[in-house]
Amino acid sequence: MTDMTTHLSAPRGAAIDRGSLRERIEEPLMRGGQIALLLLLALVFFLPVLGTLLTSVRTIPDITQNGAWALPSSYEWGNLGRAFVEMLPYLRASVIITLPSVAGTLLVSMMAGYALSRMRFQGRIWMFLVIVSLSFVPIHTQLIPVFRLMSDLGLHDTFIAQIIVHIMRQIPFAVLIMTNFFNTVPGELREAGRIDGASEWTIFRRIYVPVARPALSALIVLEFTWIWNDLLWGLVLTQGAGKKPVTVGILSFEGEYEIAWNMVASGAVVAAIPTLVVFLAFQKHFIRGMTMGSVKG
Repeated sequence: MTDMTTHLSAPRGAAIDRGSLRERIEEPLMRGGQIALLLLLALVFFLPVLGTLLTSVRTIPDITQNGAWALPSSYEWGNLGRAFVEMLPYLRASVIITLPSVAGTLLVSMMAGYALSRMRFQGRIWMFLVIVSLSFVPIHTQLIPVFRLMSDLGLHDTFIAQIIVHIMRQIPFAVLIMTNFFNTVPGELREAGRIDGASEWTIFRRIYVPVARPALSALIVLEFTWIWNDLLWGLVLTQGAGKKPVTVGILSFEGEYEIAWNMVASGAVVAAIPTLVVFLAFQKHFIRGMTMGSVKG
């Protein structure tokens, strides 16, 4: 009986050993494949950045003779300084446009997200769906109507026009993010505030806004990047140099008969620095905000 039991249990143990051996082999292979894929994607995304950095410190004859991807024969670090000086008016305009646009988007989306998440009123779901669906409207269908509207209001070629348009364009996505975030906040916090006699505005301002810091940080980084890097509305809604954002300012390095590619690349590097600074400043909360809800428990 003992021999029979040993005989019957041996294949099972062998199957377990084979399974564990397969896991020990497959797990490193899968991890290595994932790392290789991530490195490949990182290389693909970094190559344009590397090309821009190399071009920004080269001369026009060097680019013409050796091609765009050759190493610089001599480093012209002064290109970055000249680009920064020439783009100062455009940087100033982008700051004036971007900061109020981000602040307005966050303010509206926080209040709308709180109302759609925590307040119960008729048509709440339909209102949420309508707001979110606006983000799917192609931007190209809005160019002429918005241009004519701003012209009729006398706001064309002003900072106000660009700020209004950016806030309106970014609100649907921001409301979606804030509504979904407030849905994850325990409703007991609001009930506790109401028991203590706090008004709805006090509950929102002193309880829900501090709790929403990760989501707000993620939105700040995303909205700042999108608005700062916008080119289309800068072309449509501006005419004078003093109102054009930095993305339009890069085009000023394009001449009638030739393009100063080294200065264009230098301008792109200068324009990218503020977004990099914002990301580094909010990096910790940004990663937390982007990964919230992915892990439970």
